[in-house]
Amino acid sequence: MPEIIKTESGHLIAVNGKSLVCIPAMAGATDTFEPIEDGAWRWHRHTDAPTDHMRMEMILLGAPDFTMIPAVSYNGNGWGNIPEYVGDRAEDGTPWSFASHRVTIPACTYSENADISVALMAEPNSNSACSLYRVDEGEKHVLIFPEEEKPKTLQRHFWGEAFQGTMEPRDHFEGIVLAIPSDGTRHRYKGLLDFAWRYYGHAIKAPRTAEELYRLSIAYTRSLFMREPDGFAGFVTGSQWHPDVNAYKKKEHRYELGWVGQSASMANAFLYDYLKHGDNDNLELALEAHDAWLKYGEARGKFLSAKMEYHRFRELPLETMTAADLDRWEWGEDQFESLLNKVGKPQRRNAAGKIAITHDACNLGTGADCYFEAYDLLREIGIDKPAYLKAAFDTCDFALESQDENGCFAKSWDDDGNVLAKKGTIGCFLILPILTAYQKSNDKKYLDAAIRAFDFYYDELEREGFTTAGALDTYSIDKESSSPLLRDALALYEITGEKHYVAKAEKIAWYLCTWMMHFTVKYPEDCLIAKLGYDTFGSTSVSTPHQALDQYALRDVLSFLKLYEITGYSQWKERAIAFWCNTSQGISDGTLFLNKRLRPAGAQDEAVFHTRWGRHTTKPFSPSQWLPAWPCAFRLENLRWHKDWSFFDHGLTHIEGQLK
Repeated sequence: MPEIIKTESGHLIAVNGKSLVCIPAMAGATDTFEPIEDGAWRWHRHTDAPTDHMRMEMILLGAPDFTMIPAVSYNGNGWGNIPEYVGDRAEDGTPWSFASHRVTIPACTYSENADISVALMAEPNSNSACSLYRVDEGEKHVLIFPEEEKPKTLQRHFWGEAFQGTMEPRDHFEGIVLAIPSDGTRHRYKGLLDFAWRYYGHAIKAPRTAEELYRLSIAYTRSLFMREPDGFAGFVTGSQWHPDVNAYKKKEHRYELGWVGQSASMANAFLYDYLKHGDNDNLELALEAHDAWLKYGEARGKFLSAKMEYHRFRELPLETMTAADLDRWEWGEDQFESLLNKVGKPQRRNAAGKIAITHDACNLGTGADCYFEAYDLLREIGIDKPAYLKAAFDTCDFALESQDENGCFAKSWDDDGNVLAKKGTIGCFLILPILTAYQKSNDKKYLDAAIRAFDFYYDELEREGFTTAGALDTYSIDKESSSPLLRDALALYEITGEKHYVAKAEKIAWYLCTWMMHFTVKYPEDCLIAKLGYDTFGSTSVSTPHQALDQYALRDVLSFLKLYEITGYSQWKERAIAFWCNTSQGISDGTLFLNKRLRPAGAQDEAVFHTRWGRHTTKPFSPSQWLPAWPCAFRLENLRWHKDWSFFDHGLTHIEGQLK
């Protein structure tokens, strides 16, 4: 096991007598290391005189094979084309520094080489920051007091000012050091995440019962149903604040099949509600939405359309417009933000001159899966809809026709099926419906294609240590692309019985956990997050450019629970419960009044800007104020797919092996 050895110049961390990490001494200070468990120590630094600034430094000796600041930087980022923290320092040569709460483990920095994995962390809410950068001796980990973020702060698609906090002088500082010998693999952050869960995690109650969450989610879903003059009908993408009417209003005339908009999943929720409660109105709305999408939305008859757009913004001359051309009172808050990021930039347009619609693997894969489910639900009701089955199979067949020999699917296509973008783990969204196609047809071509695709995307994770391009408003390293990959691995295990898929599912799940908040951030009482009563513990960050917490882990609740059932490893169940409890916060019962705004029943923020990250229209340390469709859709999926609702009501009462 690793040991800490005192030397004349500080301390060393050694394994089997080989020195792998150095902790330089600081003049006028004394360092001591209190064991927490094997390979983990609480680092105490006492200074001879009080000071109002401190840097606690640790160096992994030699070049690292992989570095990570969880949810902020994966091996220095640089995958994609969105503004983000790239490399270990800014253009002026200043090493990046990050506030403790920007990271999903307090002020955590991680690096590994062939011999060892090491991490340096802080206590929660300790007015701290972190930095990780290359020096001549190796990779330097720094724990910084007081909080700072330099030389600038990342916001949504733009850069903000640097931040420098203050503190009262003191003579005692603490950090957490973790060192784990190599087992010969790469991307060994499992050990860090296991420790962090047991050290920082805590009990959490279910904010509402499953029955109440079901009722509120159905109510909000109903409010999003809409019809268009040409006969199309569906569920719009959510609600946004409209300053012209001083109220939340649904985002009219914009529909998606299976990303922010979840028209297909919401229709299925209504089919299930008919089976559960016999509500004939919901059955009729579900059939109307599903039928309309097939009538108006199949792209050239090849595959399901990803989106339906009836809003006039598609006709705006955005390429020649500036921000000054946008009337702030004409647009909803979310749409105004979106347009701000589009003006003055090239737009892809169709033959009619309208901004063209992109069909992506996320919407297509989710949509095909939902139409398979809709067909089965309707059979239970006694209704046969072969067109639903055909639409799902057609989309799967299109995916097979366009699949590369190495297993890769594209990220997106135009109406004619021409590839618009190729790279990204997002293609794995198509694997799950293809596996369903295999189960329904017993045609091995589907299974073979799914296995080839899974191997391609999983090998990328093994090689790079991250997944990409699932969050459609970024093109970057992210969390959302790992969620379908996890489902794919579990489905392949169920179909084939091959145990290696379980090991791969766990590897994917550990990566996903790097995005999970392992601690509670404390906010001032007058902060909007505090007024909402929001607890960050158990939430997940979005992507390396979008450093906000959202409810997307709803998609992973049952996957983690399935992992627990297969492996018996208690932490998978604990994390599943934490996902559920965290994502059940901040849901309006129709009386929630926040930021002087009354929210509709069942509505919930898409995200919480828990750190120094914001939009042009929403500042940091506040809820997003955008109330999308997808949290309700994912919540209702959990409730119809897992029949024992007591699981959702119990909350997290215990963490096995808890250290604090």
